[in-house]
Amino acid sequence: VRLMTKGASLVLRTVKAIEAESAPALPQQESGTLKHAPKLFRENCEIKWDRRAGDIRNFIRGLNPFPTAWTLLRGKSYKILQATVVPGGNGEPGTIDTDERTYLRVRATDGWVSIEELQPEGKRKMNVPDFFRGNKL
Repeated sequence: VRLMTKGASLVLRTVKAIEAESAPALPQQESGTLKHAPKLFRENCEIKWDRRAGDIRNFIRGLNPFPTAWTLLRGKSYKILQATVVPGGNGEPGTIDTDERTYLRVRATDGWVSIEELQPEGKRKMNVPDFFRGNKL
């Protein structure tokens, strides 16, 4: 709510400055180090568990809502829509830890990635407790 309020006042100030022709014009770089983002394919969106937990979480966030990060868990494909980082612990990257009721986490190189929301192939998106009410990994 605070950002929305500040953003609204900033937009109004900017529009008024443009109308009054007092908005500073900043030249944009036309050549040199300009880079285009690569096109995303399904292969680019697969989660690599041998990375840092924070990087994996940001990868998931950056690909949501489209095209969506995905992974194979015990041989089945899942879209991962939300996750958090749980520091500490040990284990091999890609190791799955779950109680099959309330939590599901996968080991990264420096911690765990706790999956909060996922979508099994061909099904609707759901949070982890809802997933375990009707499914098993």
